[in-house]
Amino acid sequence: MNDIEIIKNTIPQIRRDILRMVHANNSGHPGGSLGCTEFLSALYFKIMKHNKSFQMNGENEDLFFLSNGHISPVLYSVLARSGYFPVNELNTFRKINSRLQGHPTTHEKLEGIRIASGSLGQGLSVAIGAALTKKLNNDKHLVFSLHGDGELQEGQIWEALMYASGNNVDNLIATIDYNKRQIDGDISDVLPLGNLKRKLESFDWLVIEEKKWK
Repeated sequence: MNDIEIIKNTIPQIRRDILRMVHANNSGHPGGSLGCTEFLSALYFKIMKHNKSFQMNGENEDLFFLSNGHISPVLYSVLARSGYFPVNELNTFRKINSRLQGHPTTHEKLEGIRIASGSLGQGLSVAIGAALTKKLNNDKHLVFSLHGDGELQEGQIWEALMYASGNNVDNLIATIDYNKRQIDGDISDVLPLGNLKRKLESFDWLVIEEKKWK
């Protein structure tokens, strides 16, 4: 099978993993996890050049940082299905003493996790730091990050966006899951983002809009 066929065949299994993990514990965030299944599957199985023999320093490989840590089920499934740790460890999701906590942390030393995430708005700053480190080390690999649209209501995100463009951080690809929903309701009812594409472009970011993969 080619890469696209592998991704298409893996996506349904990842969705099943997500539903099983959340259902078994009656706890977790299935919506955001399911919505990012295609993106993370394509990233890990096709796009990223990454080393499954995990090294925390991430030298000489592409890196990924999950900012919206509440969608941990999809990341855990993708990491397991791509060979970072045994698939049967997914059965320990959110259990006491499990490495697969509700929000990823580095304390558990889970392969593939480089950031304790879930405090929204912080992931982009970490990703920028990693991208700058690669530039300083003449490492040509890329840094990827994923963000929820609700966390764009955090001021730190906009400081980071400004800092990245001001310091020519051109080896970072940040993706926003712009589903216009957050835990408190519609984005427009909580704090409207306005014309998001125009705002991001005003910070000198190259913005590409991608529709959901069918």
